[in-house]
Amino acid sequence: MTRTEARRIGRMRRIITVIATCVAVAGLIAVCAITKPWTLIAGMTGSGGTGTLSSSSTGAHASSGTSVDVSTLRTQPVTTGVLNAETRLGGTLQYDEPSEFQPATGTITQLPTPGAEIATGQQVYEMDGVTVPLFHGARPFWRTLQVDVPDGPDVTQLETNLQELGYFKAAPNAHFDWRTREAIRQWQAKTLGLTGDRVTGVFEPGSVALAATAPIRIKTVTARLGETNVSPGTYTGVALHVEATLTATQAATFKAGDKVQVILPNNTTIDTALAAVDQGGQSTGEDGQVTSPSARVDFPDQTQVASFGATSVQLVIPNATNANTAETLIVPVTAIIASAGNTYAVDVVRGQRLERIPVELGLVANAQVQLTRADGFKAGDKVVVS
Repeated sequence: MTRTEARRIGRMRRIITVIATCVAVAGLIAVCAITKPWTLIAGMTGSGGTGTLSSSSTGAHASSGTSVDVSTLRTQPVTTGVLNAETRLGGTLQYDEPSEFQPATGTITQLPTPGAEIATGQQVYEMDGVTVPLFHGARPFWRTLQVDVPDGPDVTQLETNLQELGYFKAAPNAHFDWRTREAIRQWQAKTLGLTGDRVTGVFEPGSVALAATAPIRIKTVTARLGETNVSPGTYTGVALHVEATLTATQAATFKAGDKVQVILPNNTTIDTALAAVDQGGQSTGEDGQVTSPSARVDFPDQTQVASFGATSVQLVIPNATNANTAETLIVPVTAIIASAGNTYAVDVVRGQRLERIPVELGLVANAQVQLTRADGFKAGDKVVVS
């Protein structure tokens, strides 16, 4: 190769390098024009910004001072006023949890009807063609009772039931004597319908259906006619009460004896008091689940609620702080963001940005919460809700 040719090839290589560099620079300029990286840098370093993301009540908001598309957020305005001096809860008018009858010792020949109310001495079901009536007591009957049996509380329980039915004339005690035997004989003949040698004066545990208290209400029938050694069904008491689920804060605030108003389905009201407040947390026995906090209302006068049966009701509980009539900022409960160390905050919309403001909570009622401190926060501001 001559020296002239070498110089010509060198010039061509330099020209190609310059052209390639120009193309690369032009491409970079085009990308920057499209992506505008300087806006991202400004968003990460602007006033009040930290350049990081922080979880909120929905986990979708940026931290204080971060630019977001606020049109995608649900917001509610901040208001001022006196928070309603009462808490309203949904409750259920219901019977106690059902219990199961002991299994029948013979063949079931007649079954009860769900919803039927049964008093002491009345038939619960029929076994081997003989009535099985209701007795009540805290202790199961576990042995045959007859003359000369050792004294025991089961004898007292038997005599108590027989006395209620008019068969035992003396004061119930733990001793089984001739008076107990004669009371059983009358009961066998008149209530069970036995005759002849079957009227023995001997009490067999399986001859009655035992419940803790009487009367009872049949909840479900689980047996079928002709089955043996199975429970005929389940039962509850006949008294209705109200159960209402609480939040942990409400459970810590309310207590037994607090005044409460029950609003029935026909809008009539009953003024009464909370019978009990359960903090919850007990194991349900299912996959680590625990019970929720709850409140209970009892009705000594069942005529007030008996006609309604199991149904939904409303509870109105006056708040203990109703003497405070000062106006405060009020936001929806769903705007509150729980932070570490039992602290709270809200996300406030500032133009196209979010600002997270620490707050202190006061009264909580009817899905709203009173703010006792909220620096840089005012009525009309829009807070993000979940």
